[in-house]
Amino acid sequence: MDDQNELLQFVGNRIRSLRQRRGFSQEDFAFRCNLDRTYISDIERGKRNVSLINLEIISTNLGVPLSKLFAGLHSSAFDIDVASQDTYILNDRFEIHKGFYIQATDVLHAAITTSLKLEELPFDLFKSIDLKALSGIVGALFATGSAEKTGAIVNPIEKGHPDVIPTHGKNASEEELRNFPEGLEIKCTVANVKKGSELEAGKPRLNVLNGITWQAHHREVDSLMGLIIDFGGVNVHGSRYPIITGVFYSGDLGVIDWGEISGTTGRNTKVTGMRVSGKNKMGRGWVLLLNESDYISRYEDVLGFSSSNKFENQATFKI
Repeated sequence: MDDQNELLQFVGNRIRSLRQRRGFSQEDFAFRCNLDRTYISDIERGKRNVSLINLEIISTNLGVPLSKLFAGLHSSAFDIDVASQDTYILNDRFEIHKGFYIQATDVLHAAITTSLKLEELPFDLFKSIDLKALSGIVGALFATGSAEKTGAIVNPIEKGHPDVIPTHGKNASEEELRNFPEGLEIKCTVANVKKGSELEAGKPRLNVLNGITWQAHHREVDSLMGLIIDFGGVNVHGSRYPIITGVFYSGDLGVIDWGEISGTTGRNTKVTGMRVSGKNKMGRGWVLLLNESDYISRYEDVLGFSSSNKFENQATFKI
């Protein structure tokens, strides 16, 4: 970004957004930073060329690293400097072709942009929606981020399969889009917790997690990118934003890896849960993990893999 005014406006908007999400008035926040309120106002309106020292003071009082004030600066697709990020550990050998190439760094971009976009939403939203709706939101944001980064498109119809398809799919019929031959299917889970666990939005589920299950609407899903989410993101007044905590992939699933179809009566939607054999395949195909030892070790135990091992299901699928 060459235009200095655009740079100042971008950073100012970012500071205002983070301040408001943390519930600070402009006056209260200026007091916390030991800075004048009009100075903070000028920064947020892009009218002040703020010093690096004061940016550090501001980021500290917002509870975020300085780099977060510039997240998403360089493009609308949120180009991330992979070498400098430490939110996730990445299996950089991951690379597949599903009508378009997607690499580990593309998955990283999608995960980080999803978290940034979630943080733009008022936290009260997460208190008013159920976990199924949250999974749908995260899956949609991740699919959009993946498509933007890889030059693909999100499947244009609601019940289309797979979720992200190559650009020539935009000319396909609705019937073709329901089962397009190329593309990336994405499923999201908040994971299973111990029965009787009383959890509310904003509280991490990791300590009561006792399983991870991805679901599908049919047993013929043979390749899948599976996301796990938890309330382990930015802490705002004791509540944490949702964040993607793991991404896994297998291109070698079979009918045997999926349970029997249930929910076929009444108003229920038919669904199948992934069996242990499928979960082990997904675990061995880990792509990205939140860089926190508690999450890594728990997911290793539940999915039966080691993050020190390289990607077992590594493959480049050529069409």
